[in-house]
Amino acid sequence: MLARRAAALSLLLALTAGLGPAAAQPAPSGCEAGPAPLPRGHRLGVVFAGGGSKAAYEAGIALALHELGVVPAAVAGTSSGALNATMVAAGEPERLAALWRTLRREDVFAYPLGTVLGGLLPGWLVIPVFRHASALLDPSPLRRLIERQLDLGRVRASPVRVLVLAADLLSGQPRPFDNATLTMDALMASLTVPGLFPVVTVDGGWLVDGAIVQRAPTLELLATHPLDRLLVILGYESVPPAEPTLQPVLERALEIALGREILRDAELARLRYPGVDVRVLRPSEPLRVRPLEFDGAELGRLVDLGRRDGLQCLGALGYGP
Repeated sequence: MLARRAAALSLLLALTAGLGPAAAQPAPSGCEAGPAPLPRGHRLGVVFAGGGSKAAYEAGIALALHELGVVPAAVAGTSSGALNATMVAAGEPERLAALWRTLRREDVFAYPLGTVLGGLLPGWLVIPVFRHASALLDPSPLRRLIERQLDLGRVRASPVRVLVLAADLLSGQPRPFDNATLTMDALMASLTVPGLFPVVTVDGGWLVDGAIVQRAPTLELLATHPLDRLLVILGYESVPPAEPTLQPVLERALEIALGREILRDAELARLRYPGVDVRVLRPSEPLRVRPLEFDGAELGRLVDLGRRDGLQCLGALGYGP
């Protein structure tokens, strides 16, 4: 019992670590470019892995695609990457970038009364209070924001195919949604970090963040859409902590696990689909934000960084004038 609680606490601390700026560390950059000419009209796919506020970097890459006149044939995403993929499918990359540039904590979640009161109670009373709570945070502000910014009708009519993954807690299986089946509930489910946000019920399933079952839906996109090239955005830095204390150690462990999963799936994609040119795009400098750290200025910096990296990488791959 104590081991399970310790593991849950470790994950929760890693996800909610956003009380201060992350330490600046050097990170390996990577645009897997090189000679790879493809014929005009080839089918490009883009995978958005999300990562909370780190997904602002992905929005910058979406903006670079738009500025170069590159329209993907298909996009996929989980977690906050699901929002990015859906907005790209809707043909709204500029609106997506503007959304991230102005995003604040109060636009994403509110603190329920139970969470506020729980913070005022002595430690021995906190567990009984939270045992019956549905979640620590209320994502209603995020839902209202997305409803204002996203027209699902544009997604349904879009020539850009979209794949959004949620995870079903009852079956333990991924729940995919496409242009025809994606609803606001389904999108919110993919954004729902279990424990932080309440479970979303869709067609009898208890749905949460798709990253629980698949960090980046690379293989799922290739299995459902014929593509010639796939760009996988890896927004997780693999950098050592400045000191071996609790928070940086947990953050480092989570970054390693998530990043390696994405890279492993990219390599599997190359093996299973040898006819597809799979490229991984990494940030050229540290993102220096934590998943729940929502500051418009910092997120704007990530959008700008993603745009610069995207223009450079896409140019190296032969896109643009």
